[in-house]
Amino acid sequence: MIIIQKIIQFLYTIFTQPIRIGEITISVSLIITVIISLLVVIFLARLVTNWLRDKLLIKWGFDEGSREAIATIFYYFVIALGFIIVPQACGLDIRSLTFLAGGLGIGIGLGFQGLFQNFVSGLILLIERPVKVGDYIEIDDLEGNIKKISIRATTILTNDGISIIVPNQSLVNANIINWSYGNINSRIHIKIPVAYGSDPVLVTEVLLTVARQESRVLSYPAPQVWLRNFGDDCINFELLVWIDQPKARLPIQSALNYMIENAFKKNNITIPLPQRDLWIKNPEDLRMIFNPDQTAVNSPVETPSFPIQTIENSQGLELESINHISLRDLLRKVVYFEQLTELEILGLIEQGYRETIVPGAFIFHEGDPGDAFHIILSGSVEIISEKLDKQIRNLQAGDFFGELALIMGIPRTAAVRTLETTILFVVDRNVFHYFLSKYPQVADQIAEKLVERKQELVERQQLLREMGVLGEEEDLEINPLVWIRERMKALFGI
Repeated sequence: MIIIQKIIQFLYTIFTQPIRIGEITISVSLIITVIISLLVVIFLARLVTNWLRDKLLIKWGFDEGSREAIATIFYYFVIALGFIIVPQACGLDIRSLTFLAGGLGIGIGLGFQGLFQNFVSGLILLIERPVKVGDYIEIDDLEGNIKKISIRATTILTNDGISIIVPNQSLVNANIINWSYGNINSRIHIKIPVAYGSDPVLVTEVLLTVARQESRVLSYPAPQVWLRNFGDDCINFELLVWIDQPKARLPIQSALNYMIENAFKKNNITIPLPQRDLWIKNPEDLRMIFNPDQTAVNSPVETPSFPIQTIENSQGLELESINHISLRDLLRKVVYFEQLTELEILGLIEQGYRETIVPGAFIFHEGDPGDAFHIILSGSVEIISEKLDKQIRNLQAGDFFGELALIMGIPRTAAVRTLETTILFVVDRNVFHYFLSKYPQVADQIAEKLVERKQELVERQQLLREMGVLGEEEDLEINPLVWIRERMKALFGI
């Protein structure tokens, strides 16, 4: 017991023994007390800052950027104040540290010059707020939303979901495009070359019609079409549209490009290829190359003969082969999609994906959720009843399966297994939901087609009742079209 008391007394002496460094008197216990107190200050500052940003400032109606700026300034102000008050409250006279601060000032200024510049730049960003949290900006080749502005650096979340840390000094000194500054409306310029001989009035009408069909394009200010200039190979038009979604600028431009190409095709408006005319100064010299046995004086120049017909036939066969297996044509073989427009088909192709399955692998089992439908691009599969241990039928390239389970939200009634290496085009539930939300009119077309399979739907409705999803009062026989629409509305929210 005496030994323990001596050890405690020894440790107490070490911790409380004053240590004099010049005019400064400190102890180990004082240092520990100051450090713990500062950590408590930092913790409390963070706690109060979060409450201020997430509760009080929201209640007072501040926008996201203002909340972040006020909360950040408050956080660093509390910490700076704590670093001044806490040491003195613990018994450390910070006035005696002035000589140390002066001595280190020059070294810190030189060694941490970049850090200090970023610190000052951070204060400028927080106080002047040329950019704020939530803004969509473009700096050099970087484009994205500002997620956080701290004292040293700013975090930008790009359109690819990548968080990039940018020093504050770069944001203060560089030329920044702030798409969210003030009025968020911005104008997109789309340049369109058109072949000579096209009707400028028709081109203008088509472009304006396309612009009005895109729901994300603003009606006011109205879209405009400019005839910019007459080029060497084409007439250069420019479509100008206003949007209020800066982040969606590139997707909107892409959607308009697809729509323009489709509209030009329907109205026989040609987008020309670059053309060059070749003038031969001495055509008689070419005769010696192609007809070396004839003289240049007595024989006219003959045009060399090329197998043009063979080339055309070859291209025709190739195009026919490509069209035969094109995904667009395969989607049109699905009865629910046969009435879709080119743009709607394109939207479905853009969202779906391809999947390669090895031979003998199950794509899904009987009773699995109906979360996708599949189109066979190559290979073959077999449909199996696992309960009866019986093969039902085989499907080849161009066939599709699983669409009814997806559309009606019911489990698989059979299993599907590949017979060979098979490439599938898959439209899963998320893709189908996005597609229907973008083209809600397609839901009515699908519902009308499903009514034609009434007997199969009655069987599936009974299955839903057995699962407890439907009540007995819901009867397909009364009004099948209404029932199908309500079912799709419940599944996909359209």
